[in-house]
Amino acid sequence: MKKRKSILIVDDEEMSRELLKQIFESQYDIIQAKDGREAIWKLGQNVNDIAVVLLDLVMPNLNGFQVLQVLNAKRIVERIPVVLITARKDTKVELSSYALGASAVIAKPYVAQVVRMQVNNIIEMHKRANEMEDTLQGYQMKLLAQQSKMNVFYNNLLDAVSNFVEFRDVETGEHVKRVKGFTRIMAQAVMDLYPEKGLNRKKVDIIVQASALHDIGKIAIPDSILLKPGRLTDEERAVMKNHTLKGCEILNLIADLQEEELFKTCYDICRSHHERYDGGGYPDGIEGDEIPLSAQIVSVVDVYDALVGERVYKKAYDKETAYNMIVNGECGMFSPEMLKCLEFSRNALEAFYDSHQ
Repeated sequence: MKKRKSILIVDDEEMSRELLKQIFESQYDIIQAKDGREAIWKLGQNVNDIAVVLLDLVMPNLNGFQVLQVLNAKRIVERIPVVLITARKDTKVELSSYALGASAVIAKPYVAQVVRMQVNNIIEMHKRANEMEDTLQGYQMKLLAQQSKMNVFYNNLLDAVSNFVEFRDVETGEHVKRVKGFTRIMAQAVMDLYPEKGLNRKKVDIIVQASALHDIGKIAIPDSILLKPGRLTDEERAVMKNHTLKGCEILNLIADLQEEELFKTCYDICRSHHERYDGGGYPDGIEGDEIPLSAQIVSVVDVYDALVGERVYKKAYDKETAYNMIVNGECGMFSPEMLKCLEFSRNALEAFYDSHQ
């Protein structure tokens, strides 16, 4: 048998409590309180069973307004309706009651049948509103779960695509994984040294995730160029440079699978990680802070890894030489902030490289 709901009647006058009890006891279990403090305590003991609170205005030990303030602060009025009962027919009283979350104000003396109908209607309205809120929360939880599954799927897709690029270019070995590790170290340095750049942990995670696709456009580069053991001709170099734009075309094909911020970060890095601070990079020749911050970070670590690692067209440089080449501008100009972050992160980058060769 389903348990009946309760009504909490709060009034310092026993006769008033009894009158309300007689109106509702055929439908509800009755809980009584003779002042505000007792009301709050009994509400706490029976919060899941109470369908409505009938609250007198003038009482000792916390009046009706003070009880309403407590229930409002605890957000109880959002789940349990409160009906204020008062002998003072005053517009200011009513406005103050509603402002504190009261569902209705009933003036004494009242007609029993009218009060019963009013209170029952309020209980039913709140019940439906709570059911609707619970339903919406259920839908929201399902959507969040689906989004989580999509994020896992997309992360796996990113890894699969980046690994495909890596496997084609056998000389790079663990290049993609190192770039992700280097990117996290550098992005953390930017967050610590330059808080005005607006990075936080979530944005750092997104940049790291997106960095895996910085060279996705190399899928479209012929093996004869991508794997060529010698220096590229001018024509071949032009084809190789085109991997930035080809990568953006590929990203556009899967744009609907990713969140807007992640897509934008992937796109910015893919397109602009070969741009340089003085405008001497490609494909757009943009300069300074026109280059997205995410691309500036990946640009530095991409060059660093290319220098310290062996390639089909070059021997590996030692880590000190590689660092000096970047700082001295031998690989294009980077921003002073990026170079400061590189200096700050140098030991961490070297340690990460040693453990991921």
